[in-house]
Amino acid sequence: MIIKSPLITEKVTGMIDSDNTMEFLVNMRAIKPEIKKAVEDQFDVEVVSVRTMITPRGEKKAMVKLAGENKANELATRLGLL
Repeated sequence: MIIKSPLITEKVTGMIDSDNTMEFLVNMRAIKPEIKKAVEDQFDVEVVSVRTMITPRGEKKAMVKLAGENKANELATRLGLL
């Protein structure tokens, strides 16, 4: 399993509205192309880019920017985050 869960914080809420970007906790061994494919397949959206970082807690986060016609706001609502 590549995507563990969506991540929602106050900062992520701002990114959803302004940058059309969602944030997910992902498997530590997942690489960017795998994350991109998993998000596209699981949520039926088009991904423009993926940025990753490892948190001080030892978790890996992926910031996924969606294509223009796919709204992160709609995806977050569909997932019950907003």
